[in-house]
Amino acid sequence: MMDNVNSFKEVSESYAKLINDYATELLNKFGSNKKARAFLREQLANTANPETHEFIFLMVKRLEQIALNQ
Repeated sequence: MMDNVNSFKEVSESYAKLINDYATELLNKFGSNKKARAFLREQLANTANPETHEFIFLMVKRLEQIALNQ
């Protein structure tokens, strides 16, 4: 059971790192948090995949957190 907990923790930390790294990459690419979020919202409108929607939603939330912390 403990192995499952540790495995889940490792995977969730990796996923959080992926989201943070991608958010940072978008900020660097667009030079603006607002432009990065607009790009993601445009991508959201162009996809029907629920998993992609969830990932984009998490990305937008991360960018909003970054903006609030600045």
